Amino acid sequence: MRFKEKLDQYTKAEIWEEYCGFLDLSMDDYMKIQFRLLKEQLSRFASCSLGQHIMKGQNPVTIGDFLKMIPLTTYEDYQGFLLEKREDTLCGKPVAWLKTTWESGERPDKVAPYTREMLDTYTRNIQAAMILSTSDKKGQFKVYSGAKVLYGLAPMPYATGLFPMLIEPEINLKFMPSVKEAAHLSFSQQNKEGFKQALKSGIDQFFGMSSIVYRITRQFESLMSGGGAGMKKGLGIRPDMLCKIAKAKYLSKRDDRPIRPADIFELDGFVCVGTDTALYKDELEAAWGRRPLEIHGGTETACLATETWSKDGLVFFPDTAFYEFIPKAEMLKNEKDPSYVPRTYLMDEVSANEEYELVVTIFKGGAFMRYRPGDMYRCLRTSNEKDGLKLPQFEYVDRVPSVIDIAGFTRFTERSINRVLEISGLPISDWFAVKEYNEEKSSFMHLYMEVDSTSPRADFLSAEVIRDHMSAYYSQYDHDYSDLKRMLGTDPAIVTVIPEGAIKRYERSCGLEMRRMNPSHADVLNLLNMLGSPFGRGGDIIE
Repeated sequence: MRFKEKLDQYTKAEIWEEYCGFLDLSMDDYMKIQFRLLKEQLSRFASCSLGQHIMKGQNPVTIGDFLKMIPLTTYEDYQGFLLEKREDTLCGKPVAWLKTTWESGERPDKVAPYTREMLDTYTRNIQAAMILSTSDKKGQFKVYSGAKVLYGLAPMPYATGLFPMLIEPEINLKFMPSVKEAAHLSFSQQNKEGFKQALKSGIDQFFGMSSIVYRITRQFESLMSGGGAGMKKGLGIRPDMLCKIAKAKYLSKRDDRPIRPADIFELDGFVCVGTDTALYKDELEAAWGRRPLEIHGGTETACLATETWSKDGLVFFPDTAFYEFIPKAEMLKNEKDPSYVPRTYLMDEVSANEEYELVVTIFKGGAFMRYRPGDMYRCLRTSNEKDGLKLPQFEYVDRVPSVIDIAGFTRFTERSINRVLEISGLPISDWFAVKEYNEEKSSFMHLYMEVDSTSPRADFLSAEVIRDHMSAYYSQYDHDYSDLKRMLGTDPAIVTVIPEGAIKRYERSCGLEMRRMNPSHADVLNLLNMLGSPFGRGGDIIE
């Protein structure tokens, strides 16, 4: 039965129980589902070539065996099978292949196979998120056929492009732009066209990339006036929308404030995805009049987690993957010594206020086992008495420290930065990179670079010249970087030149090696303060 028919024939309580009932599970019942589905997946994995490659001849029977025998994996362990799309080696027949950035410019895009069972689970969990996005109280929601949906997520073959394709057969939603229209537009054009259509006819639900939604929100007033001659003359705009726009302009002028989206739109549901969602949520709620529901997942992992009706923490779906968590200290120890095997904890073993790197084994014929997608989560609480929730809730922190992710579109690594420096020919003797945020809460990569003083070009290499060179070569090296520059209208990297030898002097002074990607906040502040003006203020901490 289609979701639309269930909405017509079932009570709200029945629909809530079917899609959101997992939120009532006890921890024991949650883990029983995890163990049952893991055993099913192990059986399937043992019978395929990829599984035999990963399991290295081992045949775990118990959960303990699984954790001891099967190694933690990264995409390198799968690339020979997946990049060539060798379907005969997999434990389930793919009906779709999705892709995502692996290591910007340095490697090909990662691809991940999805079986029919995985897509069915994905569909059900996205429907649960849609229900929860319209809910302010347990059991209450506002989902209906014909709702107008402003859709600002990346299209296929990216994972977010699955949503309209899977939902359309289930319930009649009016996507703006339509799936057919969006297929012929760039992501930037898709967002502009969707917004233009929303101003003409209104919207009921909004699904978007957090960084893009935030940018639209900041530029809302100018976007309203930038819809072309038809928009300025009111052509094609419904009368009720014209009245709302006129009232919004009056209130803006009367109260001497910018027009807010909430002055024109009244959202039933608001869903955001992206690496920086938590940073934007309060401001987005104030602007749109509804708090966004955050969901998380990825190309290799599908839809993993959703917030509840309270929209204050992620809960992992029990039927998407088997979850393990590497404590941050263990992850850093393994990063420093790759031979060290970090300990993992299961969902019923996590502790509040701890940060973890996620490890997943995908159910329903998935390709990945004990896989490290490179995401960090903080456990907010192990239960939620206020909401009657007996399961842990998390917040997404960021990518692992060795990766700088900007707006969910491009990823910088030590290898990719060194490669761009190599092909650019810039005489940089040492560097480190940090993810930072500007006053508008947009993330960027801050490169601190030392210029080789023996180079004849040293006197001519200002921070601006280095940034322009890096930007030009990165744009050629990584298409995602170019796309991000166009979408954000700014360069996602800035450069600060520091004195040659500063990094090595700091390392000698503290007796430790400084990370080149995302060194600790304390290390950055202490190094800059060591340098003094204009980098620091003596021994003071720079806020």
